[in-house]
Amino acid sequence: MNIVSRIGRRLAAGFCCVALAAAQTPPAAPKKISPDDVVATVEGVKVTAGMIDGLRAGAPPQFQAATKLSNTEFLKGVAGLLVLSRLAEKEKVQELSPYKDQLEFLRLNFLANAYVANLNATVKITPSDIKKYYEEHKGDYEAAVARAIYISFSNTGGTDPQGRPRLTEVEAKAKAEKLVAALRKEGDFAQAAKDNSDDAATAAKGGDIGPLKRSSTGVPTEIREAVFNLKPGEISDPVSQPTGYYIFKLEALQTTPLEEAAPTLDEAVRGAKINAELQRLLTNIKITHDNEAFFADTPAAGPPAPSPGAPASLSR
Repeated sequence: MNIVSRIGRRLAAGFCCVALAAAQTPPAAPKKISPDDVVATVEGVKVTAGMIDGLRAGAPPQFQAATKLSNTEFLKGVAGLLVLSRLAEKEKVQELSPYKDQLEFLRLNFLANAYVANLNATVKITPSDIKKYYEEHKGDYEAAVARAIYISFSNTGGTDPQGRPRLTEVEAKAKAEKLVAALRKEGDFAQAAKDNSDDAATAAKGGDIGPLKRSSTGVPTEIREAVFNLKPGEISDPVSQPTGYYIFKLEALQTTPLEEAAPTLDEAVRGAKINAELQRLLTNIKITHDNEAFFADTPAAGPPAPSPGAPASLSR
């Protein structure tokens, strides 16, 4: 073999090794984009990744849908806001009426709500706060184990699902009162519910309505009062509702202990503390009328004056 052939073979072998090594080397990871990196230019204004991320994070609730757009689509929206706002500033639109007054109102409203939001984020909740709240609202953590019989009525006639004539309101009340009298003397409430209740779902369970909380907002006040005014074993008078009468029997009262309730109390305690602080601040505002004539005329009734909100307690 001549020298040229040997050199050719060596070069070919070397090239194959280099190509194989290149094929086995993983591609370099894309460079991580930092908040200060410029990612776009809009009409000469440099836009950084941090600006985009900050605008996404700071968007008010009504703009949350826009924050889920891709970076490309979100930038288009930001670009429109940027260009139009710069034109507004150039033409001093913010100094014209009514925009000047609207901008000031929005500024006041934003800062007031920002203060409340920051208060919510920074308020400290201690174990003693939770215990104090629990003791003051212990009734909210009471549940009644009760049974019910429902006697429905209709003043327009007709038949029930079983084909029986519907009772009138007078007839339903009389039936309910008769049942109460019989059950208070002696009787099996569960069996009476199965035989008489027009609420099929609870009738099948002997009238068992499950635990009823004193703070349950979805239950009419008169029903909660009727149940919680009973002692275990007692039967209520008929409780009138728009389409029927209820009879209740209280089986037992249960109270969720502090140890079990504590994990769910943080939000309620936070809301109570914030409401107390806002009440203190807002009721101590000093207002004087320096020109009584200005306040002599009452304008037409309109929506109530805005005030900073506070997180609502979610406790039931």
